[in-house]
Amino acid sequence: MISFLPLSRVHFLTSCVLGASVLIAGQANACPSAERGDCVEVGKWELSIGFGAGVRTNPLADTSDIPLIVVPQINYNGEHFFIQNLDFGVIAWQSETQQLNLLVTPSYDQVFFHRWSPGNFFIEGNALAMGNKDGQGGKQDVVSSGDDDRELATPEFMPLQTPSARDRHMAGLAGIEYSWNNPLFDVQIQYLTDFTQVHSGEELRVALAKHWRHGKHHWLASLGANWQSSEVVNYYYGVGVNEADIRGPYRTTSALSPLLRVDWNYQLTERWDLRVLTSYRILPDEISASPLINDNKVITVFVGGVYHF
Repeated sequence: MISFLPLSRVHFLTSCVLGASVLIAGQANACPSAERGDCVEVGKWELSIGFGAGVRTNPLADTSDIPLIVVPQINYNGEHFFIQNLDFGVIAWQSETQQLNLLVTPSYDQVFFHRWSPGNFFIEGNALAMGNKDGQGGKQDVVSSGDDDRELATPEFMPLQTPSARDRHMAGLAGIEYSWNNPLFDVQIQYLTDFTQVHSGEELRVALAKHWRHGKHHWLASLGANWQSSEVVNYYYGVGVNEADIRGPYRTTSALSPLLRVDWNYQLTERWDLRVLTSYRILPDEISASPLINDNKVITVFVGGVYHF
């Protein structure tokens, strides 16, 4: 579920964590105590909760989309470490425009398999080439690729018969994050590995973001991509021999998922903001061709009010 990382701090936190903990990625802006916006005062906790109507589409076959009604947010930005929602980081080095951090964060892809995954509440978290289409907009019939065991499957499949086909768990990712803030745009790069040995894969996340402020309005637009190794892709979207149907097992290679996000906030009062968030993730062939998948995109939309405690 790059999801993908929010790029919403004046000094972007770049992170790398090589320890034994679990949880997800993103940062909060440090700011002077006189300001209030999408930032948190150094050494101070910021708690907020959003109430509204939203949805995250679920590309898994025979599953419902994920409603977004109550969206909490937790920020703490200390001198040497930070917390944002499910992300934990240690600041290794920083200058006025750059930062390097150690980071622990959970994977995002399990949100499609588990309705009550924490990633389905903290939508700030994380975030692919288009799947092959036929003339009617559906995927092509099953085709064997020969040596690499890849297949393309039709969306009109029956549910896989084995319950373990839906049994995908959250992995704990740890790694390094670099960020650079400049007047034109912000850059964020993360390299993460699975230290919990759930899938033993790697992810590389890159994003460019641009902030605009005008009065009580604040806009954020970001464009990014999430590269996932074959271990990650096959764990979440592959089909093993013990859970395959008549189409056989499905295994593939690494995948690159583009993500576009637009976020708008309007400050109504000292405590309340109005917020509209939307993101669009493209699922590449390596993911959308899986027998588990019935779409080649993930759309997230949330509209509501945000109360700051």
